[in-house]
Amino acid sequence: MIEPTVLLSPVKSAVPAEGGVIEVMVRVQAPDQPETSKAKITAKRLALVVDRSGSMDGQPLHEALRCVSHIAGCMTPADQLAVVVYDNQVDVLMPLAPVKSADSVRRAIAGVQSGGNTNLFGGWEAGAKQLEGGIDASISRVILLSDGQANNGLCDIAPIEKHCSEWLAKGVTTTTVGLGRGFNEDLMIAMARAGGGQQYYGQTAEDLYDSFDEEFQLLQSLCLRGLHIKLIPAPGVIIEPVGLVQQATDGTYHLSDLAWGAESWMMLRLHVSPTAVNQTRDLLAASLQATTLEGETVTAHAAMLSLPALEAAAFAALPADQAVHDRLQEVEFAHASQALRALVQQGDTQGARKIMKQLQTRFGAHPWLQDKLQQLRELAERDPDMMVKEVRFSAMRMSTRLSSKSEARYSGDETSDAIPAFLRKKSQEGRGKQKPANPTV
Repeated sequence: MIEPTVLLSPVKSAVPAEGGVIEVMVRVQAPDQPETSKAKITAKRLALVVDRSGSMDGQPLHEALRCVSHIAGCMTPADQLAVVVYDNQVDVLMPLAPVKSADSVRRAIAGVQSGGNTNLFGGWEAGAKQLEGGIDASISRVILLSDGQANNGLCDIAPIEKHCSEWLAKGVTTTTVGLGRGFNEDLMIAMARAGGGQQYYGQTAEDLYDSFDEEFQLLQSLCLRGLHIKLIPAPGVIIEPVGLVQQATDGTYHLSDLAWGAESWMMLRLHVSPTAVNQTRDLLAASLQATTLEGETVTAHAAMLSLPALEAAAFAALPADQAVHDRLQEVEFAHASQALRALVQQGDTQGARKIMKQLQTRFGAHPWLQDKLQQLRELAERDPDMMVKEVRFSAMRMSTRLSSKSEARYSGDETSDAIPAFLRKKSQEGRGKQKPANPTV
């Protein structure tokens, strides 16, 4: 049985006696993968859903089919694959079946031609139906590639999200891949978020090779999914989630699926009522429920976090936990950068530059965010449309990423570092390795 650990890490080791706020990081850590299970390959059931609408004509469709070919080359004999293409019509080119060879997939997609409108939901739904009825200890995932806007069939984000959530409850997750310049990032991210998968984007297949390696390494490394954390505040404590969080109808919070040796997390801001100086103050307890790939329920608990109450000056003098402070800045940056995105969308160049300076002042001491800001400044000048997408995808990465249990502080783009691809921090989400590399599967 997998035994995760739930930790409550405060940014400081005390609370202000006069009352106020203190940030706490809730961390769910997986054990390191046992040696006995490292040779085991998790069976993957994938449905690749490819947009072939008129907007994909020429290079975009060529890039999408190159992506399909690359993914097919990453599959193992234990995996199953389906291929669906769509415009206003939906065609299942390859029903779900074991992968005999990447060449068989390449032959199946060789005759795909662009044309028609974009029935994105219809294509995605056909892919999900291919994966219905999966078995325990396998992973069922729709990977949707599109360059455009849904303009045929069901198009509204909210009902599409609802369908993604319903299929997630059946064990079918959704990863989305925005390709090119014209895709609807809000729809693609909403589908991935509701569907329990990842979201990636790039302008060419080369931009996405690193993303596909990340996807395969993550799928192979998963040990727990369906993580829900219940937060139990002590009397006089109010919980404020920080960042982009998902709360279920039962009040629990959904965390990212967890890989061996990694950490899933969320940030909280606790509003604490006054306490007598030097008195120990109870703050927060937490309880986790998750599911193994074999379908077993796992629970874990964090005991009540209790901290001493200090006078204002003594509290202010306490050092901050560097890891908690960095993670807090990341989720705050994710939120604050949305104002920048809105101004760029409106064409307000002057306003965008003003916000950029404010972000630099607030977050410039964080090395990863400093790199992000530099990339955003360059994109804002040469390609505002892609800058809008980069802000959105960076915000999702910072709010939902897995980290290692002992994460080193960022010192430069980690795209090529010898760590699992899903743990790397990149200066630009829409770029990756510039040549294919076989993932570790």
